[in-house]
Amino acid sequence: MTAQSEPLQYLGDPDLQPKPNRQARVFPYLPKPSLIEAVNLAIALDRPLLIQGEPGCGKTLLARAIAYEFSQRYLKGKAEWPFFSWNVKSNSTAQEGRYTYDALGKLRDAQLVGTPQLEQFLDDTQRQKLIDRLSNPEGYIKWGPLGLALQECDRRPILLIDEIDKADIDFPNDLLCDLEEGYFIVDETQQQIPEKPGANKPIVIITSNQERELPEAFLRRCLFFYLPFPDETHLRQIVECHFPRPDRADIIKNAIAKFLEIRSKGRSRSQGKQASTSELLDWLSVLIDDSEAAAKIEKVASDPAQLGILLKSRADLDRVLRKPPAQPKSEPS
Repeated sequence: MTAQSEPLQYLGDPDLQPKPNRQARVFPYLPKPSLIEAVNLAIALDRPLLIQGEPGCGKTLLARAIAYEFSQRYLKGKAEWPFFSWNVKSNSTAQEGRYTYDALGKLRDAQLVGTPQLEQFLDDTQRQKLIDRLSNPEGYIKWGPLGLALQECDRRPILLIDEIDKADIDFPNDLLCDLEEGYFIVDETQQQIPEKPGANKPIVIITSNQERELPEAFLRRCLFFYLPFPDETHLRQIVECHFPRPDRADIIKNAIAKFLEIRSKGRSRSQGKQASTSELLDWLSVLIDDSEAAAKIEKVASDPAQLGILLKSRADLDRVLRKPPAQPKSEPS
């Protein structure tokens, strides 16, 4: 296999996306032209693309959509484009994304080689594997998503760093050199990963829910894109892409209208979680084949169970469920 030589371009073409399958959690992706342009600028400039936006607006799905389209366009669907996902947690470190080294495991194996129990507990094949592992500098290294992506030889991989703002404030800065230079050094073996940097530098998509401010030095090295909540026309296009059901067009239209109405008044806190595209799609997944869907859509504002799909706090539920005050009875004249 040779390195990818053809310039990569993301088209955002719905025809190059998978058919919807909610059971398998596989979805098509429908980006706006401005987002397509941002992706292609990041590819051309070898810069990470940092995407912000409210939770549930489709930030995480973008990287998988790019990988799927590249598989269809450049590999004709015969193989999967290399894709690596790094789901950041509150205790994540940059080192975990590069590699982890099992020093205790190596010490345990070295001690076992020098004991009489070696032949008692291990057969010939197991003993040989243990010796081979001790002789191999990489035998105790477990590569993280960044380490795997940097070692991809055949084509430029896609690396998703999801919800980077969950981690400690130092986490983004610890990645600066790795992402900019495209390599790192394994301290225990002094290997450079990759041996020849630059040939297939990963296409890096980073998402943030704005839970904390990111360091300026990190932001300076990224392209930034804010993914807004879609307007009504784009929202309908997204829904129809997920639910290609012309026979339920009225249900889809009414559900979107009611969703937008609830979204507009369903947030009681200035920083609260508004109903997003993700919640609308979840709601439609249970409505689309329901014979009573029309009635449920009409009554959703008085149904706490249905509202619980769209709204995520008691305060927001109460705000929508609250009945208007009773009008005073007029005195007979």
